[in-house]
Parts: sequence; C-alpha cells; structure tokens
Amino acid sequence: MTLNRKKKKMERPELIRQIKKYFTLEELACPHSVAYFGDRAWGFFRQDYLETLLFLRRHFNTPIYCNHDGLTQRGSRCNLCEIVATRKSPYVSAHVLWCAGDFTFLGYTAEEVRSEIKGISHLLPCPVRLEKGVSWVHLDTSAYCQTGKVTEFAV
Repeated sequence: MTLNRKKKKMERPELIRQIKKYFTLEELACPHSVAYFGDRAWGFFRQDYLETLLFLRRHFNTPIYCNHDGLTQRGSRCNLCEIVATRKSPYVSAHVLWCAGDFTFLGYTAEEVRSEIKGISHLLPCPVRLEKGVSWVHLDTSAYCQTGKVTEFAV
C-alpha cells in the first residue's frame, strides 16, 4: 500500500530566509509599509504567496523584478499608496492582502511566463491567479474567483 503524503511546508523563518536570497523587502512591499514596519513587514506576506514566489524564482532560474526602476506599487499596497488612496469604491485587491505582485521575469515575455506556469501547474505549491492580457506578470494566491490550480482573469 502506498500512502499519498503531502510535502511538508517550509517553516516560516526558513522560508523568509530563503526568499531573502532573491528579493529585498523593498522589492515586494510598498515604501510606506517598509518605512513604518521595517523588517517586521515580512510578517504580513501570506505563506502560500511566499512559497509560490520562491518556487517560481527557482524554477525559472532568472531574476524576477517587482518594485524596480521607480515603480513602487507593484507588490503589496497599503492605504497610503496612490492606487489605493484614490479609490472611491472598496479596493480589496490581492495586493492589499499581501499575496500579489506584478512581476517582470528577466529574459521572458509575460505571455511566456504565464504559459510556463500553466504548463507546470501540477508542481505549484498552491493555486494561483494570473492576470491575462497585460505586459507584466500579475501573480497572486487569492482564493477570489479561483477555478483551478491556475486561474486567469481580466480586470
């Protein structure tokens, strides 16, 4: 008889230690949160998001950029971020839930990355959502309107 064993999840301190090999907090979080909370802001990121980000960074084996080149609202967003603060209706994006980022993968187009993620969906540590039709890779682990291991959506 064979048992179907789930892979043991990485403990949070080890996960954060591993993710720091590839990303700084400033790359993944808005400047307001980094300035106010400092290194404690790592505690806001959802575990499934960090696990997925680490998996994808290792899978693609190429730099992945979130907040870079003057862009500061591609990762987590707080109530002070312009994208959030200017809203007149509720804004419950995965970005404010600390489980989303808009990424650029060095050497890949956004469509190539989305295609590869769909092709390796069975290897992903958790279900993900990908925004389609954009020139960046929006990746999140929100359960909102998820329909499978990889859900594509349009805004």
